[in-house]
Amino acid sequence: MDVEYIKRRLLVKYPFFGSVVANSNFIAEESLKTAGTDGKNIYYSPDFIKSLTIDQQTFIFAHEISHIAFNHIPRREDKDKKLWNIATDSVINAFLKQDGLPPVEGGVDIPEAINYDAETMYEKLLDEKKQKQKEQNNDQEKKDNQQQSSFSNENSLDEETKDVGHDTHSMWDRVLEKKKQEEQQIRDENQNNKQKTKNDEAIEKLTELGEKEVFKRNKIERKKQLEELRKELASQSHGYGNTTNGERRNITDIGTAKPLIDWRRLLKEAIKYDIDWSYQNAGIEDGVVTAHLEKITKPETEIILDTSGSINETLLRNFLRECKNILQNSKVKVGCFDTNFYGFTEIKSVLDIDNVPFYGGGGTDFEVAVNAFTKRVENKIIFTDGNANIPSTPMEAIWIVFGNENINPIGGKVIYINDNQLEKLNNYQMPNDSKGKSR
Repeated sequence: MDVEYIKRRLLVKYPFFGSVVANSNFIAEESLKTAGTDGKNIYYSPDFIKSLTIDQQTFIFAHEISHIAFNHIPRREDKDKKLWNIATDSVINAFLKQDGLPPVEGGVDIPEAINYDAETMYEKLLDEKKQKQKEQNNDQEKKDNQQQSSFSNENSLDEETKDVGHDTHSMWDRVLEKKKQEEQQIRDENQNNKQKTKNDEAIEKLTELGEKEVFKRNKIERKKQLEELRKELASQSHGYGNTTNGERRNITDIGTAKPLIDWRRLLKEAIKYDIDWSYQNAGIEDGVVTAHLEKITKPETEIILDTSGSINETLLRNFLRECKNILQNSKVKVGCFDTNFYGFTEIKSVLDIDNVPFYGGGGTDFEVAVNAFTKRVENKIIFTDGNANIPSTPMEAIWIVFGNENINPIGGKVIYINDNQLEKLNNYQMPNDSKGKSR
């Protein structure tokens, strides 16, 4: 598992928790069955994490980060342990599901928790428990065999030592006991005015706001950051002007992905099946000279990749995965451009795409791109983020635009790959020799 990659995903998806993510250690612990936190570090079972998809891994670590960010351990105080665990898990999981992260099997799932903070959810659960105890007249046998509560799929709320959900809270008792000792020591040494770290202040602020408000503000902040990123990329692209970099860019671990576009249909629409009507290979059948008609069954496609300064490695890697999908339906040549075109390379296998040289890093000139195509090729495809001036030269090309930049080239067709498709593409990756489920 790539912990740094998961951290980057968390920082992008949850900017409001940035300080907590940056200051938390992710520690592999073989003795654990799942994952857990002591309020500072996140511990996880390597085998458990490896069994999950990337999105599920993100869910697990976002869950643990939330326990830290909202101070769930010290906030438990003298509350019912089991109910507090269920309350905190249900609220966190509801918001993570709302953010599009798939929950892990066995986790606490209470849809209505989306309307609560941990404290108010706890009070609701406590009221439910008291009501059940009152109705059962302390009948222990009935309580042990009662139907599961609407707020948990666990057997009994009074089994306080049993974990709920997909993560363990077994560390919390030790943490709270240690915290009490530390607080007593601080009081004894008259250190109540001890300076707080920035991370402590961040957690205090998040806790004060509450889970419901923080996840609401995080969604707003994330949209704001995405918009700023788009503007920055556009500014970078135009800022490079007419400069060219020309240095070689090494792209590794390209992998493969499910096609975002029905290339077989798209390329079929674009080509005209040429038929050789000549008598060069004619034969005589029953005394009549008959031409052997030869249909060109596989079209030729020229692909030009935008490798300018606004195209990062992740985006270029996504371009190349789609090139591998095109190769299944066409003969392919691939070239790249910024303000220069660096020539075509003939592609005969997916391995050629893994090894093709890429150059660029400068500005973006679409005139260079459209003028690089040869005249007689059936399919002309340009992969880009769209951050450049529209070319004045008409060109019957297919423009594949990754992102929200709207372009209106003269002639051809424009296909936009939106943010949701991009996120799925970034999360879905298979090794070259596998067509199985991504992990």
